[in-house]
Amino acid sequence: MIMQIILQPVLFQPDKDIISTLENTLSEEFNASIVTASPIKEISDQLFDKQRKQWKSNDILQWLLYIYKPSKSTKILAICDFDAYSGHLNFVFGEAYVEGSISAIYLPRLRQEFYGLKPDESLFYQRIVKEAVHELGHGFGLNHCKNIKCVMHFSNSLSDTDIKSNYFCIVCKGLI
Repeated sequence: MIMQIILQPVLFQPDKDIISTLENTLSEEFNASIVTASPIKEISDQLFDKQRKQWKSNDILQWLLYIYKPSKSTKILAICDFDAYSGHLNFVFGEAYVEGSISAIYLPRLRQEFYGLKPDESLFYQRIVKEAVHELGHGFGLNHCKNIKCVMHFSNSLSDTDIKSNYFCIVCKGLI
C-alpha cells in the first residue's frame, strides 16, 4: 500500500520554498507520495480562544478529521501560520494523534522574529522540517524518543528542537 501525505495549508499560502522543502524531505523520510492541497481560507472562530488569543490545536485536529475522514493510507499535515495551544501547554509547535491520520504544525514560534531576534530563514526551514517529521512520526505510531538527536525527541523549547536532527534515530526508523 502506497502512503500518501497531504500538506494542508490553513489560513495562508506558504511560499513555494517551504512546500518544496517539505515535499522533498517527507517523501524521502516516509517513502510516501506527497500532495499539497489548496489552502483552507476560512475556519470556525469557535476554534479560537479569545481570552488566550490562540487557536485550540486539538479542536483544529478534530475539525480536520471531520472534514477529511482520511483512510489508513493517508496522513494529513496542516501547516498553520498562527499560534496554538493544547491542553495544559502554553503553546505547541505542533500536535498529532499517535497512530492517527491528522497532524499540524504551527509556524509563528519557529521564527526567530517571534522572540525579537533577527530573522534566520535557514533555521526557520530546519525547524519546519523537524516539526513536520516529528508530528507525522506520531501519526505513524511513534512516541517520544529519549535520544536527544532523534527527531522524535520531545521539544519543550526551540533549543530542544535545534539540537535534534531532521531524521529518525535507527530505533525509531525501525518502528515505522
